[in-house]
Amino acid sequence: MADPDNNGAIRKRGIYLLPNLFTTGSLFAGFYSIIAGMNQDFIAASIAIFIALIFDGLDGRVARLINAQSAFGAQYDSLADMLSFGVAPALLAYNWNSLYLDPIGWSKLAWLSAFIFSACVALRLARFNVQLESPVNSKKAKRYFYGVPCPAAAVLVASLIWVANLHGYEGLGYSIALVIIMLFASYLMVSNIYFRSFKDIDLKKNIRFTYLVLFIFILAGIVLRPAEALCIIFALFLLSGPVGTLILILRKKTHGG
Repeated sequence: MADPDNNGAIRKRGIYLLPNLFTTGSLFAGFYSIIAGMNQDFIAASIAIFIALIFDGLDGRVARLINAQSAFGAQYDSLADMLSFGVAPALLAYNWNSLYLDPIGWSKLAWLSAFIFSACVALRLARFNVQLESPVNSKKAKRYFYGVPCPAAAVLVASLIWVANLHGYEGLGYSIALVIIMLFASYLMVSNIYFRSFKDIDLKKNIRFTYLVLFIFILAGIVLRPAEALCIIFALFLLSGPVGTLILILRKKTHGG
């Protein structure tokens, strides 16, 4: 596309290469997860969603660091997120749940829960995009997400399936539990509950020593037991919003607020 400038000349529009390469990496990982899930390679499919999370985290950081943010990049990132964190985990869960729900005639539960999850991801992304266009830019908006981010919900679902395949957790009971967790995560994505975004953390400034130690332990856990560590981390993150909201409500009641 091209736009005429004030002098009537044609100015070509371009796109920033590096951030969009990371977004493409996230899109590729999500697409690969779908293919692996269709072939019942559930571990590879789960790992691919985690890789998509890494690329998705890098594209925004890189864009801000090199001042390469653009409307095109934001739209491309949103579309990639829909596939990698909406369609891919939903189909992964559907393919896994079908193994245990189809034989007893509960196939509708498998695909309905998958659809609800992907639909809530679409709603979550649409609301997030509208909020980005809003002129309101408060400190709270920088520190918190309005509803749990879809990559966190997607990695939780993927890590649960990853753990199940590693340790042989299978059967109707675990499948029903996964469906319930997916529906709970779907609700959190479109809820009004606040979740910490960590976007206000400045990597160029000094941090507390305890934060560094905590990061080292988290990294060590992911390296040693990636499936279990990711499952625990993202489960705690999803619970942090409702628990924090409940504590805030109880404090207001205690102080008569």
